[in-house]
Amino acid sequence: MFEGDWACSDCGAKITKLPFEPSPDRPVRCLECH
Repeated sequence: MFEGDWACSDCGAKITKLPFEPSPDRPVRCLECH
């Protein structure tokens, strides 16, 4: 798991853990919006 401080690109929800390292040029979405 990768820990960080991201915001969902759709709803703005706070994301603190992801199973992958997010790419800076792609949007990050929470489980609800994915």
